[in-house]
Amino acid sequence: MTKKIIWAILFIGSLSVTAPAQILKNTWIVNPQVSGFNLGSTHTQETGNEAFDLGLKVEAGNFIANNLAVMVGLGGDFAWNKEYRNNSIDMMGSIRYYTLTTLFIGVNAGYTHAWSKPKNGSSSCHDYLYVGAELGYAIFVSHNISLDPALYWKHSFTDKYDQYGLKIGLSVYF
Repeated sequence: MTKKIIWAILFIGSLSVTAPAQILKNTWIVNPQVSGFNLGSTHTQETGNEAFDLGLKVEAGNFIANNLAVMVGLGGDFAWNKEYRNNSIDMMGSIRYYTLTTLFIGVNAGYTHAWSKPKNGSSSCHDYLYVGAELGYAIFVSHNISLDPALYWKHSFTDKYDQYGLKIGLSVYF
């Protein structure tokens, strides 16, 4: 039993020491993402929970230190149910930290311009400033490409705009 514990500790220790070259200082990252998949939810005061939600985003940045990336992004969300259609565009900045070489934690802040159209009404526009977080895992499929499934959360304190769910990214490192 003691040998198994020692081997497990050595294995976990080797993962944290042998960081992939992709996440070292001065490496660039480009990360297109897809979110929604009807596994998440967007909630606003007007619409309640959505029946369908699809998000598309592209982030790009640089590792300013080993395991620490600073990124900017642009994206959009498209959500609708029987009574409403909601669309939005996002501009954001984020910091992503890789721990144990492939597990990552991110925080972000951004601006969302959203517009909604009720089925039998006129459209309205809203602007949101938000903060968010993500927890994910980089699965390296080659030396410079990884699949990045992550759980995410966005919240605007002033406008009661909440969004959470699962997203999948495809990171390219160069």
